[in-house]
Amino acid sequence: MTPPTSTSSRSDRGAVEAAARATFARLVETWGRPDLENPGLEDDVYERLDSFAVVELLLETESEIERTVGRYVPLANESILDSTKSPLRRFQGWIDYVAETVEHG
Repeated sequence: MTPPTSTSSRSDRGAVEAAARATFARLVETWGRPDLENPGLEDDVYERLDSFAVVELLLETESEIERTVGRYVPLANESILDSTKSPLRRFQGWIDYVAETVEHG
């Protein structure tokens, strides 16, 4: 089997980032939360979601990532629900967290 090239790694990351963004957008619509549509890269999503929504986002993102990359990658860790450490404190932080977890998972 040929190892992935840097180009395929970038495209994989792009697909993962797109999947994470699409999942968030779909859930925002499901939740009826127009205030969360099109978040800025620095927007603090964590403070605007309750813990149930965070868990739903986590589980739905895991499912979408599995469909995208063809393998299950767990995203849950102790920082997700930590009010000071959560990658959701910045929307781009969430996207980066998902992509990096897939890259290293």
